[in-house]
Amino acid sequence: MKRTQANSDDFEKMIAARNDDIAPDGLRATVSDIISDVRQNGDAALCDFTKKFDNFDLTPRQIRLSENELDIDCEDELIEALIQAAGNIHSYHEKQKRKEWFSEDENGAKLGEIIRPVKRAGLYVPAGTAPLVSTVLMTVIPAQVAGVEEICVVTPPDKNGNVNPGILAACKICGVKEIYRLGSAWAIAALAFGTDSVEKVNVIAGPGNRFVTEAKRQLYGYVGIDLIAGPSESLIIADDSANPKWIAADILSQAEHAGSVTFLVSDSPAVLDLIESEINFLLKTVLTADSLKKSVAENLTAVLVDSISNAAEVANKIAPEHLQIITKENDNILANIRNAGAVFLGNYSPVPLGDFCAGPSHVLPTACAATFMSGLSTDTFIKRMGVINYSEKSFKKINKTMRIIAGKEQLPAHELTAVIRNPN
Repeated sequence: MKRTQANSDDFEKMIAARNDDIAPDGLRATVSDIISDVRQNGDAALCDFTKKFDNFDLTPRQIRLSENELDIDCEDELIEALIQAAGNIHSYHEKQKRKEWFSEDENGAKLGEIIRPVKRAGLYVPAGTAPLVSTVLMTVIPAQVAGVEEICVVTPPDKNGNVNPGILAACKICGVKEIYRLGSAWAIAALAFGTDSVEKVNVIAGPGNRFVTEAKRQLYGYVGIDLIAGPSESLIIADDSANPKWIAADILSQAEHAGSVTFLVSDSPAVLDLIESEINFLLKTVLTADSLKKSVAENLTAVLVDSISNAAEVANKIAPEHLQIITKENDNILANIRNAGAVFLGNYSPVPLGDFCAGPSHVLPTACAATFMSGLSTDTFIKRMGVINYSEKSFKKINKTMRIIAGKEQLPAHELTAVIRNPN
């Protein structure tokens, strides 16, 4: 575990590095080439990339899963867990739904806003390093609550061409029958442009590795995207009231994601020592994977602050995907948090609770995107349209204002639309 002091030169360099180019030139070029290939060659490119990177010799007829493949057996315990999680997620997102409104302004004009869902959404479910079964629920359910008519899922196959049965079970629970065995940037390109086998979508959502994230970034404008959701991030603020054993487990829960970065912030060197000791114990006895040990050594940073009240400033600079606050001053710290994907308060709200079943979507902004983006929600899948309805009487009251601004902007045809309706 690396250590630094808040506002030190090392800390500021770390922050600057986080805000550095999120897409190095090599990554941009590679993803751009993949997108161009899929756009030009469609299914053939999808099959080539799947064979090259997923080690499965895919044919165009196999890109979309057949109905027979959707009917799989899965353990009852998992089904029950997914159903309960789905209920929590659905209930939460029902509360997010925007309401249409109409009112009459001081001129007598009727103004309002109507809400319309996109027609078609494509959702990415990672399965390369780990099958993220819960991502099906965390993306599909918000889209369904928003009113999206057509929902498809893309997810990478294993080396035998199979889609993870847990992912298929989650799709079945949600009623999703359009599933494609495609992964990485080529899956995103297929959703954006369409191919003979894949119908293009209006919005792409879901987390993924840096290739998925960069593809979404490059394709925004051709298609809507949810947010920049790359490898996992977590920051824990802890004081001497926190349980070191639990904090250690919470840190490792996020460090086990490939490419993740984790931070621990405290006002006490002793607390940092205790937590580091517990982490080392777990790495020797329970969680012994070399990949996890490497993640902790390379990507876990402890930040010492002068007082726990200053921890919010550190969190706002880092802008983590997940923020846990486990202190005697949770509410005061929360009041000063501006930048985080999601916040987890108290000893009994570990990040995996949000990952799997609490309710809010686990698709959250990473790489400092929490400074300007929110997590996936029903808003991801809707469009808001303003409605303007002036009568002759109300138009006369605003006519002069319209003409003056049109004239100032040197737009005579705009001005004419006011003059022709009310010459006086």
